[in-house]
Amino acid sequence: MRIAYVAVKGIPIGGGIEKVTEEIGSRLVERGHEVIVYASRDYGTTDCLYNGMRIKTVPSINTKALHKLSICFMATFDVMFRESVDLVHVHAVGPSIFSLFPRLFGIPTVVQTHGLEWKRDKWGVIGKAFLKLAEWSVVAFPSRATSVSLVQKQYFKEKFGKELTYIPNGVSPVEKREPCWLLQQGIIPGRYVLFAARLVEEKGTHFLIQAFRKLNTDMQLVIAGDAAHAEKYKTLLNELAGDDPRIIFTGFVNGDPLTELFSNAYLFCLPSTIEGLPVALLEAMNYGNCCLASDIPENLEALEAHGYTFRNRDVHDLHQRLAELLASPEKVEVKKAAGAEHVYRNYSWERVTDQMEELYRSFVQDTTVKVSTPPGKYRKSAGEILT
Repeated sequence: MRIAYVAVKGIPIGGGIEKVTEEIGSRLVERGHEVIVYASRDYGTTDCLYNGMRIKTVPSINTKALHKLSICFMATFDVMFRESVDLVHVHAVGPSIFSLFPRLFGIPTVVQTHGLEWKRDKWGVIGKAFLKLAEWSVVAFPSRATSVSLVQKQYFKEKFGKELTYIPNGVSPVEKREPCWLLQQGIIPGRYVLFAARLVEEKGTHFLIQAFRKLNTDMQLVIAGDAAHAEKYKTLLNELAGDDPRIIFTGFVNGDPLTELFSNAYLFCLPSTIEGLPVALLEAMNYGNCCLASDIPENLEALEAHGYTFRNRDVHDLHQRLAELLASPEKVEVKKAAGAEHVYRNYSWERVTDQMEELYRSFVQDTTVKVSTPPGKYRKSAGEILT
């Protein structure tokens, strides 16, 4: 199959959606499929091959409200008029409105939902209203819609009476890495609380900084991440951190540095107010970390009984839980192996790819017909061959 992903911010720079695309897309390439990933040019991404996937960049309107929608619009236009694909995979609720247009051209579409986006703190009245309306397009426009969490699947069932296909996020087998980059950054192995996610308001980093600063501890707080269109919020985080030498902002990290951070943390904390199924939380558990997270339903679904929680948006409760866990290494230790076993048993990118590939094949029935067209020339899609 030839599959197009519409659209991501950047590869590999980005967040959970970019991680999902990379993990599934690269595995599909290994299985013999062709994958095109549409990405914005605003994150430094260029047209290239990355892990076997063809990255194709498009222009955008680089504002908070229009960036995602504009890259999806441009990607949808390109995939309909300049490419020949068997299926279009659209990410997230807002962009789901574009899933109708490939279908009008006879191309099946899948919308993958990653959370109830209207709940995000960054949106005003107009943004929230648009995203609530866009939820209708999730169940009306694509050939099929999927949900990364059972919580979200139930939400769409109750609101629209429609069943989304549950395909969660996953993890891969990992090997821990000894500290090297950490030491260069002045980060003490085994003596830090780790936050690793985008620096946007709904991730709750401000709650964590406020709670941590009240602690009487020589532990460090490492905040790994960045975000576009969030300068005001990042300024707030730096103001909240003040001159506290225990708080370290690393910026965006990936590869070996991120592996070192996950491998050597004392505790991982995710104080988010909204999630789909948090990839960062699954990854932290996958590395054998004890995790502390807000008690939103999506975090509870990921953790089950294999971590600790605090009341969502409650700085005092977060402070109390941090103080308790920093003072009780035995409570931290008891969750590590169980958490790693939990995600290994229930979340696997290989299994996720199996499920997604099976879903794609349910729309693209015949992918074995060979067309004698030279490489680089127009090639008919399976749907056109069948007609």
